[in-house]
Amino acid sequence: MLTDTRLAYIDQGSFLGLRALGHQPYFQGLWLFDRPIDLAGLEAFNDHLGHTLLGRLIDTSPVPFGRHKWVGIDEVPEIHLESQARDRAQVYNWLDEMVERLSLDPEFGPGWRIAVLPLLDGGSAVTLLAPHALGDGLCKLEAIADAAIGARRGPRYPSRTTGDRFRRFWADLWLTVKDLPEVGKALLGLTAALRGANSSEASPSGRGALPSFSADARIHSVGMFVASEEWDAAAAAHGGTSNTLMQAVAVKVADALDRRGLDGLVRLAIPVSVRTPDDTRANALDSVTVACNPTEIARDIAVLRTATKAALARLQKASHAMLAVLPLTPFLPKAVVRKSEAMAMGANDVPVGCSNYGSMNPNIARIDGRDADAFIARVVEPGMNPDDYVRIGGSLYLLSGRILGRVFVSVNAFVADDSPDSARVAGALADALASFGLRETTRVF
Repeated sequence: MLTDTRLAYIDQGSFLGLRALGHQPYFQGLWLFDRPIDLAGLEAFNDHLGHTLLGRLIDTSPVPFGRHKWVGIDEVPEIHLESQARDRAQVYNWLDEMVERLSLDPEFGPGWRIAVLPLLDGGSAVTLLAPHALGDGLCKLEAIADAAIGARRGPRYPSRTTGDRFRRFWADLWLTVKDLPEVGKALLGLTAALRGANSSEASPSGRGALPSFSADARIHSVGMFVASEEWDAAAAAHGGTSNTLMQAVAVKVADALDRRGLDGLVRLAIPVSVRTPDDTRANALDSVTVACNPTEIARDIAVLRTATKAALARLQKASHAMLAVLPLTPFLPKAVVRKSEAMAMGANDVPVGCSNYGSMNPNIARIDGRDADAFIARVVEPGMNPDDYVRIGGSLYLLSGRILGRVFVSVNAFVADDSPDSARVAGALADALASFGLRETTRVF
């Protein structure tokens, strides 16, 4: 039996979004070492990535509205080696440079790039960059953990040159015709969903005018570490879990940066992984929105846990509705995707992205065979300019994870501010941590 290498509808949607908008979120991981990197070990890791779910590219269908397919990579991308050492304080600038210089493409490749920076104190910095179309955060973390130990995951994908385009056209056309009954059901499902949305009573909302921005507003990134034992003690002391503490920090940061609805509530957009064992989807995600009054969490962060549970319960019904219309994905024209960008971002709700990797596989820290001294990740979006951020109402995204005895928190923010540096964002994160009795042990960027 042949393996079906067609992209899942959600993965095709991610790719169509990239092509329509010209940008999408990228994962950027950073490993810091107090020693020189073992280049032979890192090269082995890079080679092993080619046998994980990152080791594939997208082959577009020759049929308009056809399903795209996964194909194997032609070659492993070279590691970018910086010849000039820099001070450790310049790592953040270097990360930004790599986002601009390491061009990636999920169709034509490369699908990921690794870069190495020697540090003047004898240490090293390593970054890995990969687009969302090739995998959500957990997909990439699994790939990194697998590559660190040489494990292979996923099917063996055919070469892009397998078969000729003419035969592929007729094969894909037949598959598209076979999918038409499913598409018809999706249209009925979409009609029913829209009818239900229009007839239901509107619930109180924080929607209102989009924030106004200074002409000099720009994206700011901040990353900090907190000792794991301190984080857990703070979560327990404030009546929550590690995850609800992260959400509470996100609410505090959003409040400090004036990212609230007109009703004064902060709305956290929280991704929910639906990844299963041996899942080959690039993006196995759903999401929930949790609204919170910033003044409430000062008393008890458990309210976030209650609100999140309620949102997850509502997701069961909403998820079924979304799954019913996914077969329409290949038929979405670029104009529709572009028009729906602000709606998809929830611009009128001024959402706050909040993602938590939780406890991470220790092998993620061993990309050259030995533990790094620190790991942190952030979400970046190359190709986005200030006008793009203004159009969607700005952006605030917090990401967290636990590894090497620390919890990291990274923030990417485009806020109504003309500050030339990240001081305001850094202050918002430091103050949010301090409000729960936490001190950052290190600021990375």
